[in-house]
Amino acid sequence: MITVNEKYRIKGDKVIWIIYILFILISLVEVFSSMGKTVKESRGGDVTSMFFKHFLMLSLGIGVCYISHLINYVKYSRIAKPAMLFSFILLAITLILGYLGPGGKAASRWIVIPLVGQFQPSEIVKYITIIFVATFLAANKDKIKEKQTFINVFLPILFICGLIFPENFSTAALIGLVCYIMLLVGGINRRYWALSLLGLLVAFVFIMFVDSKTGFLSRGSTWGNRIDLFLNNDRMEINQTNIALMAISTGGLTGKFIGNTEIARFLSESHNDFIFAIMLEEGGLWMCLLIVLLYIILLYRMLLIAKHAKGDFGSMLVLGVTLVFIFQAIINMMVSTNLLPVTGQTLPFISYGGTSFIFSSFALGMVLNVSRNENQKSKREIIIEEDISSLDTTNKEEEDL
Repeated sequence: MITVNEKYRIKGDKVIWIIYILFILISLVEVFSSMGKTVKESRGGDVTSMFFKHFLMLSLGIGVCYISHLINYVKYSRIAKPAMLFSFILLAITLILGYLGPGGKAASRWIVIPLVGQFQPSEIVKYITIIFVATFLAANKDKIKEKQTFINVFLPILFICGLIFPENFSTAALIGLVCYIMLLVGGINRRYWALSLLGLLVAFVFIMFVDSKTGFLSRGSTWGNRIDLFLNNDRMEINQTNIALMAISTGGLTGKFIGNTEIARFLSESHNDFIFAIMLEEGGLWMCLLIVLLYIILLYRMLLIAKHAKGDFGSMLVLGVTLVFIFQAIINMMVSTNLLPVTGQTLPFISYGGTSFIFSSFALGMVLNVSRNENQKSKREIIIEEDISSLDTTNKEEEDL
């Protein structure tokens, strides 16, 4: 009989729990240290209220992760289709409000909810799409090579990414990339997979060409400017990329120590998009190695869970979530070090951002539940083996008598 304490005790991969808590502690310190320009411009120099909000979001995220890790992950497969329909509606509403509103990023990427504040729908849609693809691949394993099977999974992914694309290209690309890898690993027909990927690339080039002539995309010019800055960056110019590089270069090997950033006050997104640069300024190369090592360990542990998951759904679900975390971390780090154009992707579990952290915590909870169920399965197998061994010993003793 399972007691109440046993039922609600923290379970799952202990290493992942430790890394999650370490990320939260790092986030508390680094976000507080790097609020510079944003606090000066929007809060009049008062960091208390903004940091308190971040602390509340981290606390809420921990609660979400804990609750999520208690819910049997199989239940999510049962609501995959209605959740996907909900995603279409939510993204369509966000897009419409963006075009009807007065403009600005909050009017196009975010929905303002009374008493809650800004809510970014693409963050929850990202994981709903992964759940849908994982469910589809598991349910259609017997006919995975058929053309209609590919069409049935490709079109929903295309619609989701198409609704996100006009105002958040990097997130649309991230979701599309992760889903395409899941389809490849899931055994989808490679010919259809390759042809559709080629078609998407051609369509993207065509859309960008048309936008360069007509300007019909509201953020087309922004993407063009960012790519141009990346390819033709004047090192003497004062811009966000060069300021981030300055922060990294002044950090050196050991850094300036926590709280001693001098560059954060000049970066508009030092607590978010460029937090990795500030971490390297304060912690130096050693901080860089620590953060990279933590993400590598997280990748390794999550891939182990995916490998040992009981069913195809659990395996594909963990794979999708893992790819989102790791790709997002790589993109953020590469942007901070000027290896990619500015995208706006946060550093998972570290950057300031309520919606991103909460739903990332929810997704991590799903992974921990897959791990939890696998551990319970292993324990049951051990008990059965011990019972069988005990029974064999008893029978042998009876035979000897």
